[in-house]
Amino acid sequence: MRKAFSNSFAVPAKGGVSLLLIVVAAFLASTLAYAQSSPLIMYHADNLEVARRRGTFVLYGNVHFVHDSISFKTQRAFWNRNSETVECGGGFLFTHPSGFVRARNGSYQRKSEIAIASGDVSAGDSAGNYLMTGQYLKYDRKEDLVSIPSSPRLYQYEKLKNGKIDTVTIQSRSLIFDKKNGFAQAFDDVKLTQKDLVVTCDTGYFDRKNNWLSMKGHPTCDMKNYHLTGDSIFLVLDETGKMLKSALVIRNAHGIQNEEPKRGNPGSVTEAFGDTLYCEFKKGKIERLYVNLNAKGFFYETDLKEYRNLMDGNRLDLYFKKGRMDKAIVSGKAQSTYFYVKKDRTVSGKNEATGDTIHISFDAKKNAVKSLRLLGKATNASGRYIDLEKANRIKENAKRDSLAKLDSLAGKDSKKNLIGADSLMLKKSLMKSNFKGLFNRRKDKAMQASESAKAADTTNAKKTEDAQ
Repeated sequence: MRKAFSNSFAVPAKGGVSLLLIVVAAFLASTLAYAQSSPLIMYHADNLEVARRRGTFVLYGNVHFVHDSISFKTQRAFWNRNSETVECGGGFLFTHPSGFVRARNGSYQRKSEIAIASGDVSAGDSAGNYLMTGQYLKYDRKEDLVSIPSSPRLYQYEKLKNGKIDTVTIQSRSLIFDKKNGFAQAFDDVKLTQKDLVVTCDTGYFDRKNNWLSMKGHPTCDMKNYHLTGDSIFLVLDETGKMLKSALVIRNAHGIQNEEPKRGNPGSVTEAFGDTLYCEFKKGKIERLYVNLNAKGFFYETDLKEYRNLMDGNRLDLYFKKGRMDKAIVSGKAQSTYFYVKKDRTVSGKNEATGDTIHISFDAKKNAVKSLRLLGKATNASGRYIDLEKANRIKENAKRDSLAKLDSLAGKDSKKNLIGADSLMLKKSLMKSNFKGLFNRRKDKAMQASESAKAADTTNAKKTEDAQ
């Protein structure tokens, strides 16, 4: 049988009455003394033991403490009233107006208003928008700051109009989350995922309130058809926080854009390199890409990977329509090379251009160059077109002519009509490994024909003799 007291905790009824009165009186006196400074109140416990050390208690069974608007429960607690610290075991549930912390073990310091949880920790907000997990957690109530130094995971949830839940996940080796400002800092092996967006880095900062991310230390950013790398990356999300609005890559910048094949047209790949890269997006599609200092870029169609259209200069501006190249401006010692592709997907030629500035217009439907405009001052504007079909025809004609010449030289009566120059040319040709095999085959064929003719003459002669 247990007896309840006015301070809402119970002790075994068999305990000494005088001792219990002393304990209760001391507790009430302390409570009144701290009444003006929001004391820590032991609201309930099934059992209470007084430790040898003065001012300490051991509590068992449905232990419940309250401090201002916070409350925590456990099955076993060690309460040091001198330091105003409670150590909890056998489960720990810490609640406050903005959320909760749950773990196997925990502690709370009244003066600093810091709660510490360990063992299968989970913490979330009262609205159900955030959930954090890990093996160790420190919560600073005054600053509304959560620190998870071991195997943290941060989940941010948002319910969409269609009833589905959009989730942002951050994982790293350590994490600090400012709940008040919606700001997260993650360190070592950082990975952020949201639908098609995947971000990795060594150090990351995520401002959920203002929708931006900052990454340092081998950062990468992948979003469906786009890939970005550099020394540091700064991303801005749109107002909904669901889609990428812009990306800034600083130092050793590299960007790749892939377009899948559509309506029978081949896919395309665009790459850009430089010291600084900036790109803008709208509804998940790239609209503009800017590269500064040592800017280089190329693009090609996936069925003609060996024919890469090149752009090189101090600055490169690319503009897109519905994800496909629409316009390009190459500035500062500009150079470009573009291949022309026919309807049958053969390459007819290429254009090489130089100048101070090169303006290129594209046919977005055909994904081909529509026009070039060259401007020159410091660097003379010049351009040339190379007919690759003509060059190929010349090579093929030369090859056919060489084979025809060898065929005529390998004939049965060819030696009779040779002049000195032809003999010398034939001798030089024979010295080339390309024609040795061919000439020997022609020679063997001619010898076989000659022997067949001789055999036929002999047979005819014999038949004549027999007839006589």
